[in-house]
Amino acid sequence: MKSKRLLICGILTVVLGACSYEPDEMSVTVDQSYPIQLFNEIEQVATTRVNDEGFCDGDGVGIYVVNYEEGLPGQLVTEGNQADNVRYVYDEANGKWIPDESVYFRDKNTHVDIIGYYPYGSPSSVDSYAFEVAKDQSTEAANGLLGGYEASDFLWGKAADIAPTTQRIAVKFQHRMAGVLVTLTEGTGFDAGEFGQLEKSVLMTNTIRKAVIDLSTGEVTPTGEVPTTGTIPYKRDGDFRAVVVPQTVAASTPLFSITVDGVPYVFRKSEPFSYVSGKLHKFTIEVSKKSASGLEFKLLGESITAWETDNVSHDATAREYIIVDCPEPGTLKECITAAGKDYTKVKNLKVTGTIDQRDFEMMRTEMTVLQSLNLREVEVAEYKGLYTVYAANEIPDGAFSEKSTLIRFVFPENIMRIGDRAFLKTNLSGSLIIPNGVTEIGNFAFYNCPLNGTLTLSKSLILIGSNVFFFCKGLSGDLIIPASVEEIGELAFGACTGFTGNLQLPSGLKKLGTEAFLSCSGFTGSLTIPHGITKIGDSCFSGCSGLNGQLNLSKDLAEIGANAFSNCKFRGSLQLPENLTIIGENAFAGNLFSGELKLPQGLAVLGNEAFSRNFRLTGIVELPEDIISVSAGLFSDCSQLEGVVIPKNVEFIRENAFTDCFQLNSIVCEAQNPPQLAATAFDGGAKDNFTVEEPEASVNSYSTAPGWMEFKRFAAHHDFSISRNLFRTLNASLAKTLVLRAPSVERGAQTRLGDG
Repeated sequence: MKSKRLLICGILTVVLGACSYEPDEMSVTVDQSYPIQLFNEIEQVATTRVNDEGFCDGDGVGIYVVNYEEGLPGQLVTEGNQADNVRYVYDEANGKWIPDESVYFRDKNTHVDIIGYYPYGSPSSVDSYAFEVAKDQSTEAANGLLGGYEASDFLWGKAADIAPTTQRIAVKFQHRMAGVLVTLTEGTGFDAGEFGQLEKSVLMTNTIRKAVIDLSTGEVTPTGEVPTTGTIPYKRDGDFRAVVVPQTVAASTPLFSITVDGVPYVFRKSEPFSYVSGKLHKFTIEVSKKSASGLEFKLLGESITAWETDNVSHDATAREYIIVDCPEPGTLKECITAAGKDYTKVKNLKVTGTIDQRDFEMMRTEMTVLQSLNLREVEVAEYKGLYTVYAANEIPDGAFSEKSTLIRFVFPENIMRIGDRAFLKTNLSGSLIIPNGVTEIGNFAFYNCPLNGTLTLSKSLILIGSNVFFFCKGLSGDLIIPASVEEIGELAFGACTGFTGNLQLPSGLKKLGTEAFLSCSGFTGSLTIPHGITKIGDSCFSGCSGLNGQLNLSKDLAEIGANAFSNCKFRGSLQLPENLTIIGENAFAGNLFSGELKLPQGLAVLGNEAFSRNFRLTGIVELPEDIISVSAGLFSDCSQLEGVVIPKNVEFIRENAFTDCFQLNSIVCEAQNPPQLAATAFDGGAKDNFTVEEPEASVNSYSTAPGWMEFKRFAAHHDFSISRNLFRTLNASLAKTLVLRAPSVERGAQTRLGDG
């Protein structure tokens, strides 16, 4: 009996990797089998998903393990393999795939093929596994179920000839269906914002939706008839994407139909068209408006590419939504309870029906672990509180203020306003899409949220309040302010350092607040300040160091505040508008403007260091006639500046006004009395290399005045307009050699040079 029992234990040890004995039994040493540990990933081009593996928490794949026999691969069968359709579930937090039951190699020597598929199912046959893509692929994931699109996207993978190992085995899953992406783009003829408001739909037509799949190879074969109904794709903005069974559609057969604003369009090919397994078929259709009621559709591009990721598949959070209908506003708590859920433990919630301020307050204060909230299908009703009336169709003031658990939010489709502090200091992440009906975003609405994607603003937006996106450092891409926006409040985008593209301001903008784009260092390219803007607030674009193109200023500008464009890197000439009266301190400091700078003669205020550190400025700068004091550091470190004309009303030239202007070779001062000159006003320049010009009667007083007396040559002139014209037309070397002056004085020799 003991020998027979030991033999049985030995066999079980090979299969299960363990055997137990009674304490009085003899101990027998046996080999330990290796558990099969997997590392599954999807072969695709990552465009929207950070997780390179593609799978998300809770995803389950079916796994078959087929043993080799005498060095040759075995045949996959429905039952009787080393492992038969064992579900492995992804534990994202720990980065592990956990099997429903332990799976082992047969022994230390037998190689295996590992075959997997997704989504997990119950194949009755491995040779012809029946599968069908969904008719409506726009349905969303919820209550643990896949959305229509993801449920249609069949994945298959195989790791061949794997030797027994204690390491994780990588299985790369491939898309075995075909993908279709139709993008509708705006053509010509539409008013600003009009195209975005039009209703658009796409229907994939004349494709078989049923298939059988050989799980040993992943080959997909269409089966059955073409249904009379088309396939509804999921929609994101102007993109429509669907999963199609690989097949060939006959020539001239409609592939999909498009409807824009009620106008239909059918797309077909004159030759047979094949949907290729594992590929993404892209079509870009341009829609133009040719008349009041006529639209024209044009194929701009068509391509077949590798399968790209999308923003719908493998979203664990979406599947975990609990869906609750709230028929009466103010009753959301009761509705959640009636659905058999503890509202204090709900993490992911989708609400339909009608809610009001009371429900927002409940979600903020009582749903203590709420992470994801989908209100897309919700109506927000008016609520009259004790002191405040909360309007319908808006996210109320302070709705989720400082609710740190909140990570994801989907807006109601028909809201018109997002209230003050609505999402202040929440942990909203990912891209942010403001619905197109929103006209106002209140102060501090998204203040200090860690948004880490792109920002799409409502095409109806009129007002962006103060501090709306302040310190949202993860935003990226271009920032296109919609054409409808009229006002951007102070610090609206301050310290949003993540942007990586262009900044486009709308032509109808009327007000730009102080520090509106302070330290948005990622913006690139040129910037146009729209006509209608009369004032650029203090530090409005300060620190936008990526702006390295042309700066085009509004012709209506009257005031440019302190530090308005400081430490940007604009290039090219700076054209200042004629109506400008105030330029604040450091307004253009630290840029890369080049060429000659022409200051409007109506300027009354030129702040300290307004143009400092623009080392590419050249030519002669003529200060405006109303200037009384040349500000400290006004042109300091403008090392290529060649000359300056100082008007007759100037009484003071402050510290470092022209410090380190190394190329300065001409100074014309029209004041009868020498302006009071700070000791460092012209430090760094060669004061013996050129002549200071002044009124004829003032030559001697300049030559003996404090500060001025350090210059070596002085010359008088009767007509300063001639000198200014000469400075603009003669180059520096020629100006030094030509004598077109009245009597002059050279310090040291004090010799009269004649009347010229």
